[in-house]
Amino acid sequence: MPPQGKPYRRFTARGRTRSARGLDGLRVLTEGVSTTERAQPAHETEPDPPDPGHRWWSPKGFGIWGWAWRVGALLLVGIVTWGVFGFLAVRGAVSEANARITSTARKALSPAGPLLSAPQNTLVVGSDARPGETRSRADSIMVMRTDPGAGVVRWLSIPRDFRVDLPGVGTEKINAAYWFSGQRGIINAVRDLTGLPIHHIVVVRFNGVRRMVDDLGGVTANNPTALNNCAYPGGTTVSFPRGAVDLDGETALQFLRVRKCDDDFHRAGRQQAFVTGVKAKLASLPGVPFAPWRGAAAIRAIGTDMEVSDLMKLGWLQWRLTSSPDDRIVLAGIPRTVGGVSYVLGEPDLNEQQLAEFVGR
Repeated sequence: MPPQGKPYRRFTARGRTRSARGLDGLRVLTEGVSTTERAQPAHETEPDPPDPGHRWWSPKGFGIWGWAWRVGALLLVGIVTWGVFGFLAVRGAVSEANARITSTARKALSPAGPLLSAPQNTLVVGSDARPGETRSRADSIMVMRTDPGAGVVRWLSIPRDFRVDLPGVGTEKINAAYWFSGQRGIINAVRDLTGLPIHHIVVVRFNGVRRMVDDLGGVTANNPTALNNCAYPGGTTVSFPRGAVDLDGETALQFLRVRKCDDDFHRAGRQQAFVTGVKAKLASLPGVPFAPWRGAAAIRAIGTDMEVSDLMKLGWLQWRLTSSPDDRIVLAGIPRTVGGVSYVLGEPDLNEQQLAEFVGR
């Protein structure tokens, strides 16, 4: 009987059998070789796949320049972050300090020129209230003169018992101007006594000095005169040797206020030495990384009309300008008791000479 036919049909595709095409597929699975690659001539090879490179943060595969730009980028990010957070800390402290200056005091100030080029006078007042009183007296009175042209910072201290005539009040100690008329009153009293225009004001709250000095990590002051077992409010005594004295918050307050063993002239010298010590602490090179936060700590203890930009310029001037002992002046006077009240009576000729030296004439 003739065969009924084959159980399958042979199909061809472009001259190749289906089984041959199946073998090619098997090779793809077993050898990883595509049919396209098999069709290429032997002398034509596909190029190597591109190098994926390295992530920017990977420490592998780059030389010194790769390290340099990565380290530089990290430093730049760190500096910017430091600057932003430092500025925010200072700005917050300055906002609080500005709110402590009255509108009448701002109106009493003289117009100020460019701080970085023109001489300016800043009145620095330390205020303190006696127990049971709500109003304060000026416990220390100083004028700081920054003179960029001469390259110096000068200080003029006015004894708080200096005898003056206050408008509408009469003969009083100059520190009473703060008690009667506040910040505006002390600005006007200092201007009338010295003839100096007052461009800015800084009010130091003695009850904030303790915290400020502790936040700064202490202050070193060059004490001009020694004090031994000197009576201090509260029934205690304090002693400070001549020369460098390391002060914390509590001892700094004692250093500024003690006056029973000498007079206002010596105390003014101690106050100038303390301010110089604070400036040195803020401007020291080891303290640069902490400068914005230390500056904010100092600003929190004061009231001032100066904005952030003015205080930054003032800080730059304090770092760049010099201040020698000859640039620290205490307005001269003679202690006298008048009508049962202790005053310091001014010496007009000598005071005029001192003020001329203060303004650099």
